[in-house]
Amino acid sequence: MEQLDRDILDWIAEKTADAALTAQIRSVTVAKRDYMRTGFFVYFDVPNDAALVPGEINAICPHIDSPDLADGGGCSLFLRGGRLHYLEIYARGGFFPQSLERYELRIAD
Repeated sequence: MEQLDRDILDWIAEKTADAALTAQIRSVTVAKRDYMRTGFFVYFDVPNDAALVPGEINAICPHIDSPDLADGGGCSLFLRGGRLHYLEIYARGGFFPQSLERYELRIAD
């Protein structure tokens, strides 16, 4: 898992009050990571015995500030059937570098 992916997931885990979501974030592995020039789709494998996340949970996702992103970036975490499915990481307009090393995560305005 790339450092950006792990940092985003850790940030989300810190902000949620749902134990099942936090547990899945801590145990998830990456099945596939697709680079799309404007961002990434990071698909997950979740252990079969993981507790399911309730359907009403909507994870708070961070805004990404970086000197390498003209307008910053964002992300969205998607679940399917109570399990982490994928993380979308995207530029807010323009190009997202294939490797982003300088960034800060914060609550979006």
